[in-house]
Amino acid sequence: MPELTPLEEALKAVMESVKPLGTERVFIYDAVGRFLAEDITSDTDKPLFDNSAMDGFAVRHEDIEGADEDNAVQLRLVGEYSAGTGEEIRVERGTAVKIFTGAPIPEGADTVVPVEYTETKDGYVYIKKEFKRGANVRKRGEEVKEGEVVLKRGHEIRGYEVGMLAFVNRAVVEVYRRPRVAVLSTGDELLEVGEPQSRPSQIRSSNHHMIYSLVESAGGVPHQLGIAPDDPEELRRVLRTCRDYDIFITTGGVSMGERDYVQYLVKEVGVDVKFHKLRIKPAKPVLFGTYGENRLFFGLPGNPVSCAIAFDLIVYPAIRAMLGAKEVFKKKVKAVLTKDYVRRDAKRREFARAKVWFENGKFFCEPHQKQRSHMLTSLVEANAYLVVYEGVKELKKGEEVEAVLLQ
Repeated sequence: MPELTPLEEALKAVMESVKPLGTERVFIYDAVGRFLAEDITSDTDKPLFDNSAMDGFAVRHEDIEGADEDNAVQLRLVGEYSAGTGEEIRVERGTAVKIFTGAPIPEGADTVVPVEYTETKDGYVYIKKEFKRGANVRKRGEEVKEGEVVLKRGHEIRGYEVGMLAFVNRAVVEVYRRPRVAVLSTGDELLEVGEPQSRPSQIRSSNHHMIYSLVESAGGVPHQLGIAPDDPEELRRVLRTCRDYDIFITTGGVSMGERDYVQYLVKEVGVDVKFHKLRIKPAKPVLFGTYGENRLFFGLPGNPVSCAIAFDLIVYPAIRAMLGAKEVFKKKVKAVLTKDYVRRDAKRREFARAKVWFENGKFFCEPHQKQRSHMLTSLVEANAYLVVYEGVKELKKGEEVEAVLLQ
C-alpha cells in the first residue's frame, strides 16, 4: 500500500515542478484577471502640472492672512480657470481667479480657497477663512514621477489596474499566458447532465463540470473532455493527448479498486509520478506527476467533495504559479470556533467544510453538520475549510482555529 504523503511535502513537489508560462501582449481589457510579465512605469509626472483639488478661488497666500468671518479679505476677480483651459492669467497681489477642480494653478497663485468659505459680489470675492500656503493644491508629480514603477511584474490586473494603465497611457501590456487545462472524468457509472438514467446504480457526474468552472475561476483555460469509461484502451487513448495541454486533470480512477486504471496508465503515457495518496481527509487518493517541460498531471478523487478539496489545495496554487501570481495559495485566517468539533480518527489532517464570518473585529468559524466526502451540499453551503491538524481529535467552542477561505 502506497505511503501517505504529508501535505507540505506534496505541495513542495508541486511547486518545484511549476513555473510561469510564456508571455503574450494583450489589450488592457483582456488583461483583467491576468498577471503582469513586466514592470509598468509612468509616462509623465502625475499630476503633470500643479492643479486645484476643489472648486474655489486661486489666491496668493499673503493676501488671505488673518481672514475670518468677521474680517473678510476683498480680492478683485481677474478671470476664471477650468480643467483643460488654455487661457493664461497671472494672479497679482490683491487679485484672485475663480478655479474649478483639476484646473491648472495660474501663475502667481499658491493656494486655493474652497468656494464655501467665500462670497462674490460686483467683481470681487470675499475670503472668510485663512488657509495654509499650498492648501488644496495638487503639486506636479506628487502622486508619481515620470519613469517611476506604478505596477510591478506579477501584479494581478483588476479594474483598478486597468484604470492605472490608461492613466499612464498604456493600451497594451505583457502578461503571462493562461495555462491550457484538460478536464476528464472517468467511470462506467457516470451519466452526463441531461442523459437519461437506465440503471439505479448510475450517478450523475458533477466533477468534470465543477473542475472546469474552478479552473476558469482560478485563471486557467479549461478544455472539457467529458466522461471516459473504465476501459484501459479508451483511457489510454485520451491520456495520450496530455501533451496538448499544460495541465491534465482526471477525476476518479486513482484509488484502490480493480477498475481504477488511471494510476497505472499515466506511467505508460510518460507521466513521472511524484506522489500518490495524501495524508489528508478527505481527498486521500490524489496522484501528481509531471510530463514534458513544465507540464503537470493531477489525478483527483471521484467523490465530489474530495475532488474539490484536492483542487483547492493542490491544483489551484499550480495554476496560479503558471499565471505568474506572487501569492498562489488560498488565504487563511484565524477564527473563533462557535461549536465543538469532534472526530474519531486523528491520523490525517482534516479539512472540514465551514462557514466563516467577520463580526466585532474577529473572524468566527462554524463547521458544517455534513462532512461526508460525497456530500456536495456541504460545499455549496460553506465558504471555508476548518483545518484540523494531525493528532487533534477535538476542538472546543471558543478555541482559535485556522480556516482556509474558499473565495
